[in-house]
Amino acid sequence: MAIRNTTRMCFVVENRRRLMMDLDDQQTVGQVKEEIRQILRLDPDDDLVGIDSHQRKILSLSYAGAILDESWRMYDLGIQPRAQVQCCQS
Repeated sequence: MAIRNTTRMCFVVENRRRLMMDLDDQQTVGQVKEEIRQILRLDPDDDLVGIDSHQRKILSLSYAGAILDESWRMYDLGIQPRAQVQCCQS
């Protein structure tokens, strides 16, 4: 059985910002996080030369109270259209 490729509009909330995004079923959580970083300009290490990528601030996504693993695909998560995905930086 083939996996259907669909998109759904969801809301990503980070601090006081709210972003509407179309999440593609084939995207991984890691890909969505990188897209959010670019859109909201969250990458804090752009100006730091020689800093190890492991020292980069961590961006995490959660849905229904669970932190989402970077390798998970959106179709595995059962995120409904117009759902809210929480985004936080630590």
